[in-house]
Amino acid sequence: MLKKLGILISFSIVSLFIYSFVVVYQANLYADEIILTDYKNGKWRIYEGERRRLILSTENLTPNQVDWLLKIQDPLFYQHEGIDLSTPGAGLTTITQSIVKKLYFIKFKPGIRKYKQSIIAKFVIDKKITKKEQLNIFINSVYMGVIEGKVIYGLAQSSAAYFGKEVSKLDDDEYLSLVAMLIGPNQFNILEAPEKNKERVVRIKAVISGEYIPTKLTDVYYNRT
Repeated sequence: MLKKLGILISFSIVSLFIYSFVVVYQANLYADEIILTDYKNGKWRIYEGERRRLILSTENLTPNQVDWLLKIQDPLFYQHEGIDLSTPGAGLTTITQSIVKKLYFIKFKPGIRKYKQSIIAKFVIDKKITKKEQLNIFINSVYMGVIEGKVIYGLAQSSAAYFGKEVSKLDDDEYLSLVAMLIGPNQFNILEAPEKNKERVVRIKAVISGEYIPTKLTDVYYNRT
């Protein structure tokens, strides 16, 4: 019985290794042929989707806007290698993993796809794409809700759609209301759930000021109780 169990475990480990190797190999090819080529041409695309223009770069944001985005969305973005499983408040998805979700999956579900997302983030995207490029892709590709049947992607489109302004022209509360949507574009939607959005902005401000310090990895809602 123990011998059979040992064989099964060994087989599972070998299978996982082979699966991981194939995933990373194919993801590397896709990064070289599609993602990096698109980026050089000022474009990005959802997997098997149409190319979209990179409207915004971090240079179009104020230093505070960049700092606040990272503090809430991915506190150790510049230190980790695509995955962060320990920083309080970081959540289960880094910015690197988030763009993998957009660039490599048509439909994303938990389970084996989360593992695939993670190894692509660590062994492909974080190796081939600079942090600045990753952040530029993220601020252009992040899903920001639907308005009148049109899907909104990125901070530039959402700033125009929700406030009629360029991102750099937003006041602090307006910008933070967009940041508040990142964790749940429908749950914290500026138009459809304004009170929830405002409450999250208050909590975000507490984190930024240091008044509230997240207590564990999944403390992304900054619960006060």
